[in-house]
Amino acid sequence: MLYQTEGIVLSSAVLGEHDRVIALLTLQKGLVRAVVRGARKPSSRLAAVTQPFSRADFQLYGRGSSLDRVIQVSLLDSHPGIVSDYAKVVYANYLAEIVSGLMPEHERNSGVYHLFLAILDALQEARELWTVARWAELRLLRSAGFMPLLDSCLRCGKVPVGTAHFSAPAGGVLCEECHAGEADSADLIPLSPGSIKTLSLIASSQGRPNVVARGQVRDEAARVMREYVAHVLGKRPKSLSLVERLEDEGA
Repeated sequence: MLYQTEGIVLSSAVLGEHDRVIALLTLQKGLVRAVVRGARKPSSRLAAVTQPFSRADFQLYGRGSSLDRVIQVSLLDSHPGIVSDYAKVVYANYLAEIVSGLMPEHERNSGVYHLFLAILDALQEARELWTVARWAELRLLRSAGFMPLLDSCLRCGKVPVGTAHFSAPAGGVLCEECHAGEADSADLIPLSPGSIKTLSLIASSQGRPNVVARGQVRDEAARVMREYVAHVLGKRPKSLSLVERLEDEGA
């Protein structure tokens, strides 16, 4: 069955000598995996639109349980502000992995499509990549029903006073008193009041947040989000080690 849809390339992989397989986040069909025949040939007109983060109008042929096939493509936006910047490429790859891990295949979700497009636009223009990454993580998790509880204790419901402790399996924070009663607290991540406030501010931002984090707050908040994303996805994203390296260097 032929169909047309706008889509964003999330990832691209080699298939055989001449072809590629791409993961697409589409407006009409959700997450789609498709073959692009001849995309690796030097003369291919499809090569440019198999690059990650390209947004285009796609004509595809759906083949049921097997990979779809790209028939025609018209490029709309290559996001040059991302692909020309190594740090932005790393973050975009990481966030694309989150989308791929959260989205079921062939299930339309226009909200996630427009959200990811807004995330790419924010990355393209961003100076504070750390803040955009935390905002994007939280928005994507919320869209899939995995928003962490940050401003009150999971057990007693009280607002934590002083240091709280984040539980990735439980999806939220424990106050000091409830944390003391936990039989297994080795995997809990300490969160200072400043870190909780920063993540809560970012989470409540409808648009791109105007938040700058430094030092302990930056490190704690990033660790919480990494651990929680990995727990929700059931694995560490492949790009996460590169993100960690960039953030250790202050990106």
